[in-house]
Amino acid sequence: MKTIRLLVIEDNRLLREGILMMLKGHRDIKVVAATGDGENTILRIHELRPNVILLDLGLRNQNSLHVVELVKKEFPQAKVIVMDLAPAQGDILQFVKAGASGFILKDATVDDFLSTIRS
Repeated sequence: MKTIRLLVIEDNRLLREGILMMLKGHRDIKVVAATGDGENTILRIHELRPNVILLDLGLRNQNSLHVVELVKKEFPQAKVIVMDLAPAQGDILQFVKAGASGFILKDATVDDFLSTIRS
């Protein structure tokens, strides 16, 4: 079984910690880091080599769209899944064009989260 190396970028601490707790028991998903901002994202990706990045659409201190563009340029093999409460259609299109591999709603079920990360 191939382990998915997951990087979580979510500025809401409760949500970030909830995601970590939710993923804890799953041996095929290893959270390599969970951070509250996209500040040193590219540096962290160089160090951590995640396969999948779970990215908050509305980071307070950085443009999430810019993070997606940078990741796709520097790490085309990494998959970026964008999370939001209720993304606007225009946002979804912008992120897909920038290279996002998928979207998940923040109120999705645990099973939906798991299957999105695994796919």
